[in-house]
Amino acid sequence: MKISENKDLIVDDYNELCSYENLETAFNRARKGKTLKEYVINFEKKLKKNLLQLRTELVMHTYQPKPLEIFILRDPKTRKISKSEFRDRVVHHAICNIIESVFDKRFIYDSFANRIGKGTLNAIKRFDTFKRKVSKNNTIKCYVLKADIKSYFDTVNQGILIKILSKQIHDDRIMWLIKIILDNHQGKEKNKGMPLGNLTSQFFANVYLNELDQFVKHKLKVKYYIRYVDDFVILHQSKVKLEEYKEKINQFLKEQLNIKLHPEKSQIIKLEKGIGFLGFRIFYHHKLIVKKNMRKFEKKMQRMKKLYQINKINREKIIEKYEGWIAYASNANTYKYRKRMTSKFNITFPAKPNIKITSVKRHENFNHKVDLSKIGFTQQKTLQLVKKGFTAKNIAEMREIKESTIWDHVANLVQHHQLHLKSAMPSNKIRKILNCIKSPEDKLKEIKIRLNDESISYNYIKIVLANVKGKHKKKSISYYAYWYQRTNCFRKCYSNKNQRKECRLKFQQLIAKKINMEFSKHEFLNFFHNHVNICILPDKDKKRFVSWKEFKKKQPV
Repeated sequence: MKISENKDLIVDDYNELCSYENLETAFNRARKGKTLKEYVINFEKKLKKNLLQLRTELVMHTYQPKPLEIFILRDPKTRKISKSEFRDRVVHHAICNIIESVFDKRFIYDSFANRIGKGTLNAIKRFDTFKRKVSKNNTIKCYVLKADIKSYFDTVNQGILIKILSKQIHDDRIMWLIKIILDNHQGKEKNKGMPLGNLTSQFFANVYLNELDQFVKHKLKVKYYIRYVDDFVILHQSKVKLEEYKEKINQFLKEQLNIKLHPEKSQIIKLEKGIGFLGFRIFYHHKLIVKKNMRKFEKKMQRMKKLYQINKINREKIIEKYEGWIAYASNANTYKYRKRMTSKFNITFPAKPNIKITSVKRHENFNHKVDLSKIGFTQQKTLQLVKKGFTAKNIAEMREIKESTIWDHVANLVQHHQLHLKSAMPSNKIRKILNCIKSPEDKLKEIKIRLNDESISYNYIKIVLANVKGKHKKKSISYYAYWYQRTNCFRKCYSNKNQRKECRLKFQQLIAKKINMEFSKHEFLNFFHNHVNICILPDKDKKRFVSWKEFKKKQPV
């Protein structure tokens, strides 16, 4: 690296690009997530020889990339993808290792594509921030210019791109290598386009449109602008101003970059109608996932179902992909959708007797989501407000529903062990009510008569009775597995962490095989003590209950 007189960083070191250390780093980055691919394994078998061969070709200027493998991808729209040979991908990473940091410093903050710490979700968060500012916390009408560049990757002018790159890259040998890579793409027009799918193309796409970013921010002085590759949005209170921006941007793109806006996809839309941006539809107060992305995932699940049925994919891999989608979906207002998908999962992918588990935590997290999916959305909202310290009366007023409905929610949450009884009411009243309950089938009026205490309302009785019913009600095997590990495994094998880890794995294997089984507490203990072989302790110790008080006494002070 050298520093020019105008203090701008300049790329001027082809020798560093060709160094064995840089090529080795490039190889490690190129193989990330692809270590089991045959072409990666074959390249790695003779790693040193292959990297030295690449280095020699680069140094001697005899390097020529292999022809691109072209295939069509129709998911969600039809695109022509160009796949490079693995050795060429190593070279692409080697180039980016050297030049990326220099150009990244020149990019604007609100360019979110293919950059560390950016990405689609951060772009959506930035949109939310801008939305609140422009609309004055959603109180003023707001417009959005949603724009897209027509056939961007096919129409990039290579001559203009080379000119932009050469402003920062002063080493002719690096420019020679970049031209070799660009020439490998055979587009519809000569000297136009970049292969969609290459790392260098993704990076050059940002470099090319950084000219637009600088024009928008410094010439037009636009404050609320976000770009992700060739999609960009501008937020403003004035529709007239956005029309003016659109015209000037289109003129700049035609004159300076030889590209143009898509006439149909570049529109000015009221925010209240919803803005489609990066897979979400964004409104003033909420976000939704676009339906084509939901359909795309459901088709993917159907493909995985077929593979699962013929043992071509394991259940743990499917859980991993499913949880990735649910994590993405959670960035929108999709509670009911996620609950429905979670409920369907076990039906679509039933556990098999020979299931293999490599990540216990992943299975535990997934089973927890399954249990949570059984609790209604409106009750979850009540739960959040109870945890914040609001009373039933406050919550009823805030949510504009009856107070009796809130008490019903609380009772249901207590019954399903989502809310601790002591956090819902005073301990002295709990004890009084428990003493007057003879069975879970008792009527509220019967308990009230036995209490003979006007200070205790029917609502309090309802909650305590719900807790008693919860203890007698049959629950999923996953619930009791976690309960047993917390209250028994932890206390009896506290000093033997390896044994507890082994038992966690055994528990998950048991749950996977018997996922739909339900027990009462007594039935589960009978099943655990007499029908499964998980705990290695002697029968006497295994069946003995260790209280928290006894456990604390045994621990060193």
